[in-house]
Amino acid sequence: MSKKLLRQLTLARCIPHRPYKLTASQLQVKLEEEGIHVSLRTVQRDLEEMSGMGLFDLTSDERSKPHGWCFERHGLNDFANIMPLSLAVALKTWSDQASHLLPASVLTELNPLVDKASQVIRDSQSELAERWLESVHQSPRPFAGNSEIRRSTLIRDALWRGRKFSAEIQRVIKERTVWLCYDRINPLGILNQADGPTLLCTLSELDPKVYGIPFDHIKDVELTNFSATQPKDFNVQKLIREQAYQDVSGPIRFVGRIDANSATLTDGQIPGHNPRMTRYDKRSVVVETEVQDTPEFRNWLNNMEGNLEVLAPESLRKAYPTSRAN
Repeated sequence: MSKKLLRQLTLARCIPHRPYKLTASQLQVKLEEEGIHVSLRTVQRDLEEMSGMGLFDLTSDERSKPHGWCFERHGLNDFANIMPLSLAVALKTWSDQASHLLPASVLTELNPLVDKASQVIRDSQSELAERWLESVHQSPRPFAGNSEIRRSTLIRDALWRGRKFSAEIQRVIKERTVWLCYDRINPLGILNQADGPTLLCTLSELDPKVYGIPFDHIKDVELTNFSATQPKDFNVQKLIREQAYQDVSGPIRFVGRIDANSATLTDGQIPGHNPRMTRYDKRSVVVETEVQDTPEFRNWLNNMEGNLEVLAPESLRKAYPTSRAN
């Protein structure tokens, strides 16, 4: 396959369908993200050639400058005619329940397909599909407001585009919670957990450690023009499997209560620093420790087989909403 044909096929994949459109400059950026580096004039010539052939159903909106390029809607109508109902239901379910897992730039490109999936479902008049979409609900919703949505979108876009970003990060220093500014946060991966997503990243070129930072501990995110870099021999799945990342937020003071009759713990079996056990009343014992809120600590809580009631901090009480940790 010639370089030109490969470039034009890649370009066709980046062009949205009406009513969405992208300028030649925006498409040039998308080609660069795909590893194809050409001049703006080359992209413009490709677009004009593809449109002139009439094979790609490609058009430009010349009502304003710079011109926006898109495929006409009837091209997607042809695709909708062959889209299976099962795929349409899967796309619509994903859009309703899990679209927050993708960066905004990808969502923009997928919106026309989701629209067509909705059309396929409507045209099918399938009671099974309609009942499924009415019955499946995600609760609670993953975001509380526009600021949280913007933060998550920008962090995911940074990872998708391979760009560093600036932000403020919550730190705990000498038992005080502070927000520190970082200019070139280097995104490496995202770990989606029950209590919210965590960004895996490095914070500066002078600090090679990989940190796991909850999205809730990040604010005022802005993308930079600096390219993200990966440490040598870095592997996200291996990092997560071995839990080889650090919590940048500092230790928490954990307090729990366990039934005195079933308590088999000793101070040496409690994770963290300065672990201690004290009698609370005739029926229970209080467990206290200063510990990082890591996957290892969560596993320890789970291994308590539901006998340990979480009293503090509030974030863990919310993560374990029942009266006993499980």
